[in-house]
Amino acid sequence: MTVRPGLTGCGVAETLKVIGDRWSLLILRNAFHGVRRFDAFQEQLSISTSVLSDRLARLVREGVLERRPAPDDGRAAEYRLTEAGLDLYPVLISLNQWGDRWRPDPAGERLRLIERATGQPIRGAAVLSEAGAPLTARDVAPEAGPALAPDLAELVETHRKRLLKSAP
Repeated sequence: MTVRPGLTGCGVAETLKVIGDRWSLLILRNAFHGVRRFDAFQEQLSISTSVLSDRLARLVREGVLERRPAPDDGRAAEYRLTEAGLDLYPVLISLNQWGDRWRPDPAGERLRLIERATGQPIRGAAVLSEAGAPLTARDVAPEAGPALAPDLAELVETHRKRLLKSAP
């Protein structure tokens, strides 16, 4: 199999191999909202059984969800987020924040996330400096690591040099 440059070799591409389609992201969203059973996913998402079966199997195979017998009915299965799945939470929060900002609903806020310990709204996902200060894309310069695909490493280093040259 020939791999086209730019489609592999970085964390974004590897993540998209696992969760890079609409249904997988919506399944994960619902899993974070406590959905565990096949029939509940199907009902809430209005997804075909074949597509749902395929996406759940892939998310299990990739270690994002685990399939286990339901405690109240050994014939039924539950799908639970693994540690790898739980680590996708900031990704989903970022997608939600983007959607609220750039595709708002005229009726108002769609979802409010509340910290359980305090009852206060959370700020959302952010990129932070080592000291904890919020950063934007304009504040960060990329640096190619040893495992980055050569075509991407060239792109990243060219961009990095340009950014560092124009730094204040």
